[in-house]
Amino acid sequence: MSTDFHSKEFDDGTRIKLEILREYLKQWLPVFLAGEKTYWKKIFIYDFFAGEGSDSIGNYGSPRIILEQLKNYCRNIIEKRIEVKVVFNEFKKTKVQKLKTQCDQQLFNCMSEEESGKYCPNKTETNKCTFELLIENQDFNDFFEQIFPQMLRIKEAPRFMFLDQYGIRHITEDVLHKLSQLERTDFIFFTSSSFARRFIENEEFKKYLNLTRKDFSEDKPYHCHRVIFEYYKSLLRPQDNLFLAPFSIKKNSNIYGIIFGTHHTLGMEKFLNICWKINKMTGDANFDIDDERINPNEPKLFEEFNIPSKIQLFENDLKERIQKGELNSNTEIYRYSLDSGFLPKHANNVIKELKSQGIIQKTFKTVAQDVHKIASPSFINQ
Repeated sequence: MSTDFHSKEFDDGTRIKLEILREYLKQWLPVFLAGEKTYWKKIFIYDFFAGEGSDSIGNYGSPRIILEQLKNYCRNIIEKRIEVKVVFNEFKKTKVQKLKTQCDQQLFNCMSEEESGKYCPNKTETNKCTFELLIENQDFNDFFEQIFPQMLRIKEAPRFMFLDQYGIRHITEDVLHKLSQLERTDFIFFTSSSFARRFIENEEFKKYLNLTRKDFSEDKPYHCHRVIFEYYKSLLRPQDNLFLAPFSIKKNSNIYGIIFGTHHTLGMEKFLNICWKINKMTGDANFDIDDERINPNEPKLFEEFNIPSKIQLFENDLKERIQKGELNSNTEIYRYSLDSGFLPKHANNVIKELKSQGIIQKTFKTVAQDVHKIASPSFINQ
């Protein structure tokens, strides 16, 4: 992917990626900044490949989206006395200068707005924002190695990281395992999946992805990001306690993608909700990734032909696991569904069917949004 894509208007694929970022920040920020109680006094947000801030016609890139969403919580930050540190990093010096200029202008405009300006310290000429903004010009790997020991010292602090790398080479197995050590870190990273598939036999690619041509199906080239995702998922260790979820993005004939990571089931549910709103058929792509051509406005005569195969496979698998006793509680079903990329509503379809068949107790409730807060008893009829 060209590093000069800011010089033109963002394409549809980039806009989808940035919209997912925006929507997840809308879900993530209030958890730590707008709650009744304040449990953490320090919060960190990182954009490690920030670019210059916007495209050629002014559409916001990731750093400006982050600032845009943060301004909604200036009052909370002040009243709750929360230290919020925002770090933007960009390797290219020419882009860094444009980024600084755009961020300065955006913060000045924010200070001047009637609503957000009420809580802005700049109004009292203190020349500071409610949060600390640091803009760096470093190589990602060097920078990440430099600041990671500091992160470990307060690894329980809430962090959000956006890692919009150019290609595939920066998010290595080592980086993934380092991210897994940070207890309250949610992250989104980008991969050029089509290029990985195309050049996987190249020695340069082999240094970063332990895959071969055989791992990719020639019949399903659009599934290449699913392959990349499964590779990263295979790198996880039991002690990582990390959920991962993919989203494939089609740009012309190429497939790119993002991978989301979180340690908490609620974070996973929030991300999956965003993805399933974009694509109600599979929840993991901005296109018909399985080429099923299902039109919800023109249902087929037989209901089973209106259900995407991905959902059918999940429902069949879940039924089998419940009946075999591999999943014995509401909580176990919830966690398994999320780890498979599905929402509570998908699991509930199975639960309702098994209840009607007498396999599950009639009194057992369907999976609720806050199931991660409770320990569910066994519900299989003995």
